Amino acid sequence: MSSQVKGVAKANITAQTPVPLRQNIDTWSGDPANDKEVKLFVAALDRFQKIDPSDRDSYFQIAGIHGQPNVPWDETIEEAEAKGKGYCTHNNILFPIWHRAYLALYEQRISELAKEIVSGFDEEVRPEWEEAAENWRLPFWDWGTQATVPNLSKSPIAIVPTADGKGEQPIPNPLYQFRNPQGQPWGALKVENFKDPWVPEGGKLLFFSECVATSRWPDEPDVQSGSEGWKHGTVNNLKVKESLERSEWMTEAPAGAKPAELVYRLLTVPMEYSTFATTAQASPDQKVENDINLEYIHNNIHGWVGGDFNGHMSQIPVATFDPLFWLHHCNIDRIWALWQTLNPDKWFTEGTVNEFFQKTIGLEQGAKFGPDVGLRPFHVDTKGTLIKPTDGGAFDSASYVADVRERINNLYGVSRQALQKATNLKGVEYGPDALKALEYSFSIRFAKYAFGGEPFWIRVYIAREGSKQNATTDLIAEVYNFSQTPDDAAGRAACRNCKNNQKQNLKVTANLSITPVLINIIKSGAKDLPSLSRNDVLKYLQKKVYWRVFQFGQEVPRHKLDPLELEVIGASNDCTHFNDPKKPPLVENFKKEPTLTGGSDGALDPALKQPAIPPPPPPKTESHKANLNVGKVLQFKKPLTPDSVVIIDSTSLNLTPFKGNGIDNSQFYFTSGADGKGDIVFLLSVRRAENAIVFNTLIGNSWGKEERVTLDKRFRTDKPSILVHDQGDGYEIFIDYRHVYWFEKRSKDAPAKAIAYTVNKGQSPVWSTGLTVKVFGSMREVFHH
Repeated sequence: MSSQVKGVAKANITAQTPVPLRQNIDTWSGDPANDKEVKLFVAALDRFQKIDPSDRDSYFQIAGIHGQPNVPWDETIEEAEAKGKGYCTHNNILFPIWHRAYLALYEQRISELAKEIVSGFDEEVRPEWEEAAENWRLPFWDWGTQATVPNLSKSPIAIVPTADGKGEQPIPNPLYQFRNPQGQPWGALKVENFKDPWVPEGGKLLFFSECVATSRWPDEPDVQSGSEGWKHGTVNNLKVKESLERSEWMTEAPAGAKPAELVYRLLTVPMEYSTFATTAQASPDQKVENDINLEYIHNNIHGWVGGDFNGHMSQIPVATFDPLFWLHHCNIDRIWALWQTLNPDKWFTEGTVNEFFQKTIGLEQGAKFGPDVGLRPFHVDTKGTLIKPTDGGAFDSASYVADVRERINNLYGVSRQALQKATNLKGVEYGPDALKALEYSFSIRFAKYAFGGEPFWIRVYIAREGSKQNATTDLIAEVYNFSQTPDDAAGRAACRNCKNNQKQNLKVTANLSITPVLINIIKSGAKDLPSLSRNDVLKYLQKKVYWRVFQFGQEVPRHKLDPLELEVIGASNDCTHFNDPKKPPLVENFKKEPTLTGGSDGALDPALKQPAIPPPPPPKTESHKANLNVGKVLQFKKPLTPDSVVIIDSTSLNLTPFKGNGIDNSQFYFTSGADGKGDIVFLLSVRRAENAIVFNTLIGNSWGKEERVTLDKRFRTDKPSILVHDQGDGYEIFIDYRHVYWFEKRSKDAPAKAIAYTVNKGQSPVWSTGLTVKVFGSMREVFHH
């Protein structure tokens, strides 16, 4: 990459070009013949992670392309354009395309470093290491058949070659976790804490700025501010294993891994690319088979690896720092490649940048794009030419496709294998060349931003003992909402993101096959499920199925679920499995089952519904309200403190500019003196003639530099409200509850003690002559008021 702009090299590869293949990581690393490739991979990744984080080509900077620290990468754009944005695409059809280019950059960077390492080896051993470096390709972690993290990721210590290539030495394992090579908390590298104060109960503060290393399934005490376990990283690979095989009903899946049947349905149910690629719900009445997609399966893996208490993999802005991200996405890319092989003629003509919590650099939300859109920031040459979705090509060979189908049947066909083993299962038609059975699934649809963008699990259960519930033994499937509002600790972007997302009311989808579960229940001899026939299954599921929502390891109570707009939609379809493993199953006749459809109440049978416990009464607030007239000063009952909120309400609005002499000026300001004297620590002035809103301070009789925003369309009603939120280091201003500006404090040690309202002499005020001022101790109190 030294001869080109950093990005993905474009090669002239044809079907005849011998190219080393990406392999399953445990199969590859377990083969002694690959010993040099394996050790070189670990050594190169170690060198990669130790590069100064300020270097564009470091692990930190390349991982940061996905989200935090929200800065440009290999592009000559202003940092302000990237602030609060990442490059990654989610929730639209570019999801697998963009991540393929990203993965190729990562793979190329490690390949370069591997060759760099080998160049320093003694000449007598160098040739065989050079061959290993040339043949190395990034391996994939097939979590569909392997319910554990890769063997190379399990130990905190790894073995790599010495500098001359003639010996070996132990090092901290770079696949176990990533550590800041400078030993500093990530806050020094512009990684911020996340918080969304607009979420009910005030959101949850995640202290990622304090981390020195990544965590995987930390326990709740480990994620607290100041925790040594959080700072230096907690890795609990056993919990990942438990998550991947948690449903006891899926024990016949390959290696006990739950995702196998999900992958099988994805690769065998006929669908268009627009359905395959993303969770985004195309329409409210879309067909249930269109709820199957690659992205929700991908999301679940992030949740199962990161854990309930926000390990790095469970949070989009920092997920890439966990080394498992890349092995996971290598498998996502592989699954997409398999789908492309089976569907060489399926593509897209137009897509939309759907609403998502993390804005995308260069792709405005709501914008349309085609297959020629540039995938920023990935380049193919030194001129800065961007990679496009159309780069590359399809490969189709009848024999190759048949082999792929056989592998898919054998690797992921949990229901197929279970049906074939049970040769006399009631409700199944067995023929000489094939068997035919009904399959059953649940489509899960929900509002992605119901909890302000914070992640959560939707878990589906089958009650084993009548109306008795056991969350551990009853679990059959789950869906992870992989999302997080990436506001800093002060919540500076919260209102804009949450309000936009709520306005769009974006809904996403997932589809969970439960056929393997039903087969196992029938084989266990359950009297209440004698067969796989439609009547028997519907009757059984109506009495047994229930579902719950979990967030941060806790069940979400019923009274908080209405914003989720949860739909759990039962469905059935015909499926013919052929004895010949080279033939794909015939999947057809999908239909919704109205008797298997429910919502936020949590079950089909009343005995299993979640109790409708009333919400607790809102806490009492210590707010005060008073009138403030033009030319007067109002002393606050208490000085403002961080998180205090002041709301100024007017009964009228006059935006007609003053045409006489002097500055057209209506203003209110906060003072450090209780009598309105002292420093002006915050001032908001409306200048109609200048079409501007001006912010300033007067500290020690010296005015600061004015900061301005345009007046256009700022006031939405003729009875406006202005909200000022004290955020410790600055004030965030909203007009009619829409974000307007964030103003940094210039006197952080002088709390506001009073508010004054003035209008220049001879002018009519912008607002009513009498304002109502309300003060709250916190933003949370505003929403409980």
